[in-house]
Amino acid sequence: MKFVLSTSAVLLLLGQTSWIAEGFLRQSSIPARRHNHVGALSTPPLSQHQQQKLSTVLHMADTTEEISIDKIQAELESVKKEVTSKLEACETVADAESLRREYLGKKGPISKSMGYMRSLSNEDKPKLGAVVNQVKETVENLLAESKERLEIAEIEAAMLEEKIDVTMPGLNDFADIGRRHPISMTMEKIVDIFTELGYDTVTDCKDSPEIETDYYCFEALNCPKDHPARDMQDTFYLTEDRELMLRTHTSAVQIRQLEKRKPPLRIVAPGRVYRKDDIDATHSIMFHQVEILALEPIGELDLGHLKGTVEYFLKALLGPQIKTRFRGSFFPFTEPSMEVDVFFRGKWMEVLGCGMVDPRVLEINGIDPEEYAGFAAGFGVERFAMIIHDIKDLREFFKSDTRFISQFPHFYDDGLESFLRGEPLARPEEDLRTEQVPLEIVEEWEDLKTAKYADPTKEEEASPKQEKKKASAPASAAGGEIDVSKLDIRVGVIQKVWEHEEADKLYCEEIDIGEEGGPRQIASGLKGHYSLEEMEGRRVLVLANLKSRKLVGFPSHGMVLCAAAEDGSVQFVEPPEGAKVGERVIVDGFDGEPATENQVIKKKMLDAIFPDLKTDSSGVATYKGKPLSTSAGVCKSGITNSPIA
Repeated sequence: MKFVLSTSAVLLLLGQTSWIAEGFLRQSSIPARRHNHVGALSTPPLSQHQQQKLSTVLHMADTTEEISIDKIQAELESVKKEVTSKLEACETVADAESLRREYLGKKGPISKSMGYMRSLSNEDKPKLGAVVNQVKETVENLLAESKERLEIAEIEAAMLEEKIDVTMPGLNDFADIGRRHPISMTMEKIVDIFTELGYDTVTDCKDSPEIETDYYCFEALNCPKDHPARDMQDTFYLTEDRELMLRTHTSAVQIRQLEKRKPPLRIVAPGRVYRKDDIDATHSIMFHQVEILALEPIGELDLGHLKGTVEYFLKALLGPQIKTRFRGSFFPFTEPSMEVDVFFRGKWMEVLGCGMVDPRVLEINGIDPEEYAGFAAGFGVERFAMIIHDIKDLREFFKSDTRFISQFPHFYDDGLESFLRGEPLARPEEDLRTEQVPLEIVEEWEDLKTAKYADPTKEEEASPKQEKKKASAPASAAGGEIDVSKLDIRVGVIQKVWEHEEADKLYCEEIDIGEEGGPRQIASGLKGHYSLEEMEGRRVLVLANLKSRKLVGFPSHGMVLCAAAEDGSVQFVEPPEGAKVGERVIVDGFDGEPATENQVIKKKMLDAIFPDLKTDSSGVATYKGKPLSTSAGVCKSGITNSPIA
């Protein structure tokens, strides 16, 4: 029904002043036009929505019937029961959320109940808000509890549906299955040597705890609280009374074993220890030690047996040609005490401490020193691992860098002797590992012989996303012959050079290759071939599309090309005079685009290309007999007929 209201009609029906009526019309988006005579307000015809809104207001204004607060409360209780009933039927969080919007939204029955205010008596009007809020709070709590219950149920259902058996072996890329950590291998080798001599291994956490008491770590080892030897070790104390600590040595295992076992006995105890050292190339707050203890009836073990045991151990670990020397020293738990050095790779190095067990230590632990005697020794595992594998920086052990780990054998006895002699690690003729992953889980090495693989001749159907990616890939990313054009070799000039702080043979250089970002930082092993003065300002060739990697902590991005003679001498491959810095070196007949840094690594391009990079009889750098050139001429080295690396 359509109708037009004049100002007087609105005032008559609402019983309000003209400015309230005008305000209502503005809120209802009814366009108003004020005439010259006061109070004369006329409007155009109303829309259907405006008619309904105004009709509701007029109906409430005309209502004379009073509604009791009890009736409203009964209606709201009915709403609450209805919500409770529907919540029991909800199966998802979305269902509960839909109920919340239905009953607690602006158009819900609870919010609308405030419209009864006009129909209440003056006595009941103040009670309406309390009644509505009470029901609203109850419904909100019911909905919240239901949503929480349904969320938990959905999570549990998802967990049940998506559960996996974590005890099953993972899928390995058999082309690179990783390596044992050099510390683990070294410790295993050390323990094996002593177990072959009849020593029992002690590694159980009850017998070899890393959190120790002051008694086991110091007092029972003849180090009372006022003993000056305690100053030799900086300790991580865990309690203010200094009764609990992280053990500083594995010698505490000896005391625990003497409490449990009576001599004769022989034990070897490997484990972690902790000391408050500054972390650098040779020190760490956590490292590994191995302790040995041998006790026999008096007269059966003497200093000669100790020296023989130590020499046997060192030769078994470092090779039969190793030279040793013993020096007198002091330890509070042995008397006499010695330190042992080995002559390895041209210099003497201290590797362990040892001595005859001090009689006082035996007395403290209830053993008669007149009846039993023996010896003990202790040494750090990291020191031996660094010696064996020629590792310069202790921190490399704890960086979890797979490139570092992949340098070492799978096990300590896998070509160890040849490794110590500097010979390349021998590989079996048949390597069962491939770039492909088997279709089934393989648990044993022998199973690889019969493992099934996907047929490489049948290409899997590519997804639209893969097809799009393949179509948008640059031509250089595609397969094809790998040649020198894949390398991005640039003319550069060394602007700055300095000695590496922690590596004896490395220089650190800043080399300008014409990049907007400034010079590259590159590390090179040229310290034995050039002085700092000879390096600075030198024009060189830089292989630029290599990924940045850290060399003994220094980020190196690229490689300087040099020629290496058979006598060990090394010289730069230099660009010709007039070649511009940043200019790319080319080879006639190989004009492809350079590969990305990732492709150089993934496709093993360096292994395929570098064997054909050589200098000829005139020192000209060549690839497959063709010279490396710039716009100014060919690149040369002072070394002839030699490989380039």
